[in-house]
Amino acid sequence: MAKAPRPWIVTPHRPIEKLEDNLWLVGSNVPGTPMPRRMAIIRRSDGTLAFYQAVPLDDATLAQVTAWGKPSVLIVPHDHHGMDATPFAEKLGLKIYGPKANEAKLRAKFKLAGTLEDVPADPAVTFESVDGAKNGEALAIVHSAGGRVSLIFADAYMATPSAGLALPLRIAGFGGGPKVTPIFKLLFLKDRSALKAHFERLAALPGLSHLIPCHGEVESKDAPGTLKRVAATL
Repeated sequence: MAKAPRPWIVTPHRPIEKLEDNLWLVGSNVPGTPMPRRMAIIRRSDGTLAFYQAVPLDDATLAQVTAWGKPSVLIVPHDHHGMDATPFAEKLGLKIYGPKANEAKLRAKFKLAGTLEDVPADPAVTFESVDGAKNGEALAIVHSAGGRVSLIFADAYMATPSAGLALPLRIAGFGGGPKVTPIFKLLFLKDRSALKAHFERLAALPGLSHLIPCHGEVESKDAPGTLKRVAATL
């Protein structure tokens, strides 16, 4: 019997960070763990909102979000990143999309509207799979005013500093700042060369300004250089 979906439960989260005119972020922890997580909210050019990752919000924050735009799309990066996807999608009336390579597992857990290729096109944001990832992890590429570009990752790129990180997470190799973690390499990576090449292509994108991991700190000082350095470790 399939496990019942987690209900709508609001756990402590941080205030909205308005990173760009069309890109807001909300940080929290994975429920029941000390692992940080982050949701991205992208305002598409048609005024609708696309959510990358699902983090239930308190009433005041949710009202702020829905006043900004009409909720439309939820991207589940892969089947291990959907703890709150079902209640979030139901509460906000969202259609769920995820990577083609992970479609069967996603459909077993969620009411999937389609894969990344089926997301309605919009010039403000595109979604693609991370090359070399077994599960086709979804990557968001957001285009903002002034030609600035932001990349949003689930697990392929993490940036959790060691300082303040729980000991079990440091032992597991999550600390140390921007990196491809040992856990990702062990569980989700099938082709190092493909991932390296993809990171290098992304680092060369004109206007690349922000690297936004689900887990860890946002890199806005030298996004291209940081991604190139991470690629060099593969």
